[in-house]
Amino acid sequence: MIALRTVHCPVDFSPATPRQVDLAADLCRAFGARLVLHHNRHSLGTGAVVGWMWNADHRGESQAVVESKLEECRQRVPAGVPVEPVITEGPVSRVVQVVAEAIEADLVILTAHGRPSEDHASISEKLIEAADRSVLVLHEPAVEPRTLHFASRTAERQVVLVPTELGPESRAVLDVGLDLLRRLPVDLHLLHVVRNGRGNGAARARAIEQMQSLVPRELADRVTVHVETGHPAEGIAGAADRLGASCIVMGEHARTLWGWFRPDTSREVLHRAHCPVWYVPGNRVPA
Repeated sequence: MIALRTVHCPVDFSPATPRQVDLAADLCRAFGARLVLHHNRHSLGTGAVVGWMWNADHRGESQAVVESKLEECRQRVPAGVPVEPVITEGPVSRVVQVVAEAIEADLVILTAHGRPSEDHASISEKLIEAADRSVLVLHEPAVEPRTLHFASRTAERQVVLVPTELGPESRAVLDVGLDLLRRLPVDLHLLHVVRNGRGNGAARARAIEQMQSLVPRELADRVTVHVETGHPAEGIAGAADRLGASCIVMGEHARTLWGWFRPDTSREVLHRAHCPVWYVPGNRVPA
């Protein structure tokens, strides 16, 4: 089961912020979690253009202006969802991680803006590679036509894609996908990507059998399994587009030296995907 008690939502007051806050509030309402809205007033070294970052045009804003904008964000949160505002000042790449640790966040929700510079890792990537808490990364609306809704807004069933390596490290990822299946009107698609040169018929059949064995019998009619051959990041993003996925739930095993859930795979999926990506830490199984 997904254990969400505290959701950390860093906001930069960009045009993407209202959508990010609305999704965070819906998620908190669905899981009974508290929401922490966080804004950082200053950043040192703003080379990143992916993930949450401080817009240089707003560095001169006063505390009162920042408080007013954060209050506007808070007003978007429906009654019944506990919400707390937090304002910080410091190097953003560190502050977001420090706040997430201080409030014991179970999930951090960010919005990605564009692509990163070659010499500066994004805030999103730093949190993902830390692999110590779940991170849900949204994209801007122009990039992301489909977004998972946690409050029912349409009769159309949503699609959640869960790539899996079929090893024990993938169990935490599958658990998150299955819990979303139990809580929301979604169809779950499990995907295993076999690298080029290893996709013979026997390997594909074994992968399908393994994935089917992981699905509880009562949920089997809402789960479809897929095996593809090729590059993992390309296969994951391509399958998400073909299936019309509203969310990709995948692992981040940044501290392992094998498998295809490596940091570079996580980054590639983040930049290729046209839907939110929910990263589940590979070194911690959800309660």
